[in-house]
Amino acid sequence: MLHNRISKGMFRMRRLKVFGFLMLIILSGCSSEANETTDEKVTGLVSDYLKALESKDISAMVKYSDDLRFPNKDEQEKEYSNIEEEISDTEIVEIKQVSETEFEATVEIASDGNLNELAFPIQKQEKDWKIIVGQDF
Repeated sequence: MLHNRISKGMFRMRRLKVFGFLMLIILSGCSSEANETTDEKVTGLVSDYLKALESKDISAMVKYSDDLRFPNKDEQEKEYSNIEEEISDTEIVEIKQVSETEFEATVEIASDGNLNELAFPIQKQEKDWKIIVGQDF
């Protein structure tokens, strides 16, 4: 009788360990986005912005940036729709952290046969990161 109770107890304990291990796997898979580092978020933002530039995806360009030349997103989108410059290639050269709330991205942009290297500040605004454009150097 005692042996039977010990066996049942060990079986329950083993089942509990297996259940706990499975829950750990499930929960860690669900929180992988939450574990994304700030560097990865900023690099992803810059990459997405450059893709939007190449494809002339105006709504994405507006979404990922804060253009200091325009007081609101509607005006920014309207002006961006008038851009005639052909951007044929882009590349991230470097991304470096300046502070807890700011990075700087150096990128190369090939447009209309010219290759330009530009630096963009990236700032945390509330919960999101934004590429700051339209600033004077």
